[in-house]
Amino acid sequence: MCNLAIFSTADDKIVRSILSCRNNRVKTKLIITNVPDSPVAEVAKKYNIKYRCFDHRDYKDRVSHEKDIVRFLKKEKINLVIFAHYMRLVTKYFIGRFKNRVINVHPSLLPDFKGSDGYRYAFEAGVKESGCTIHYVDEGLDTGEIILQKAVPRLEEDDFHSFKSRVHEAECDAIQAFVESLVV
Repeated sequence: MCNLAIFSTADDKIVRSILSCRNNRVKTKLIITNVPDSPVAEVAKKYNIKYRCFDHRDYKDRVSHEKDIVRFLKKEKINLVIFAHYMRLVTKYFIGRFKNRVINVHPSLLPDFKGSDGYRYAFEAGVKESGCTIHYVDEGLDTGEIILQKAVPRLEEDDFHSFKSRVHEAECDAIQAFVESLVV
């Protein structure tokens, strides 16, 4: 059995997509955020999943923040973490405790458009195709090994919002495919 923790700053749609997966070898035990008023709290309540906010502003540095999170994850016997638009870079400390067990959902076809606003970077670059990437988290910014990608064409009639919406749908589909394919 794989005990999963989903980390999200505010993206309840990707969280709900993960929770709708049908894989009896994966149990979502925790939803973690770093923002007190995150909409993911309501999702956790609806699905009766343990929820915790570790507000990064309450800590003197990243490692202190991560140490509290890691203690909690270990206590809950978590062995896989998915970052569903978790808007925090993690340090070597966190990665070292969950090596090859932290997955990120990123809104571009990496290695293009790394960082927090992949949708906008891709749109403003005028690419004919973008999409999303599911990848392992390492110590770099969106540099971990790619697990899967899902391409999304940019349509002639796309404005930024329609483009972003279609890429976001692809993110939901891709992370579902990843979770459903897990063999523990």
